[in-house]
Amino acid sequence: MSIAIIGAGAMGKGLARRLAAAGETIVLAGRDKDKVAAIAADIPGDVTGGSIDQAANADVIILAVPYPEAANALAEAGPLTGKVLIDISNPVGPELSLAVGMTTSAAEEIQKLVPQARVVKAFNTVFAELLDLKLSKPDTPPQVIFAGDHEFANHRVEALIKAIGFEPLDAGPLKNARFIEPVGLMMIQLGHGLGRGSRIAPRFVEY
Repeated sequence: MSIAIIGAGAMGKGLARRLAAAGETIVLAGRDKDKVAAIAADIPGDVTGGSIDQAANADVIILAVPYPEAANALAEAGPLTGKVLIDISNPVGPELSLAVGMTTSAAEEIQKLVPQARVVKAFNTVFAELLDLKLSKPDTPPQVIFAGDHEFANHRVEALIKAIGFEPLDAGPLKNARFIEPVGLMMIQLGHGLGRGSRIAPRFVEY
């Protein structure tokens, strides 16, 4: 399974590092090929830089750009027919409001842009800093909430979450991203607005 990450910000780099450490082959893609190539060269493992259109050749594509930039990035990537596309964005509006919701979600709007892709919402509730940590509590790893409409794509994403040592939490169909994305904004408020820091993650516990 080849993986491309579109976007070389904190989350893109963090996912590239953690997935490469798990033995995955990664293409880190962006508009500035020289910049992403330099970033990729600093990440241990099988990580190379590439253009956004090259990312479309991967089996799984992680869209790691801010939501307002998603449409332009996807236009460069092409139709992504049959590809698994993981949307990690949080549609943040003014004063930590939802720029998209609650009758739709960023993930659903992205699915409309690439209707032939298999979009899965995931990783939007996890801070980038957690991706660089050696987990101090391996019995209770961070949960990654994910949602998607395609069983095959969901299984791929679930496997990736497990590969990096996190715990997948299946939240059902893609429309449930309408509920996952507000959790992402809550984490931003807890972590940065209320001073809890970025080493926190939501976790649902059964009793």
